[in-house]
Amino acid sequence: MSREEFLEAARAAATLASSESGLPAGITVAQAALESAWGRSELSRRAHNYFGIKAHGKHAAVVMPTAEVLRGTLVKTIARFARYASMAECFRDRDALILRAGAYAEARACVADAEMFARALGERWATDPHYADKLLAIYRQHQLEALNT
Repeated sequence: MSREEFLEAARAAATLASSESGLPAGITVAQAALESAWGRSELSRRAHNYFGIKAHGKHAAVVMPTAEVLRGTLVKTIARFARYASMAECFRDRDALILRAGAYAEARACVADAEMFARALGERWATDPHYADKLLAIYRQHQLEALNT
């Protein structure tokens, strides 16, 4: 899948998910691009998981290696990730997770400001201390703010 093909599919999935959740679709697309290496990651190809969402509840899962930053050190581990039937299902679940989990209360509180939302989301979503900056760079470079209207 090319970047252009990924962006087209992700824009459609994010717009649909956002119409239900009210979360900024442009940030969703940027986050999916960052997390899935533009839809090229093994997790996105095998499990339609574009956000690195861990398996939860009775959700179908796939076990894969991953890397986390713990106390400033990159650590490789194995994790159970959620498996989805489609990109749209994954995007809806990502939004639902943000809307229900207490860890994302700060992000929900600033949903009207996409940059603040991305920074608050980055504090909780990933262990990479530069996550929000990377997310916002993709968001700006690809002019994804137009999706938030």
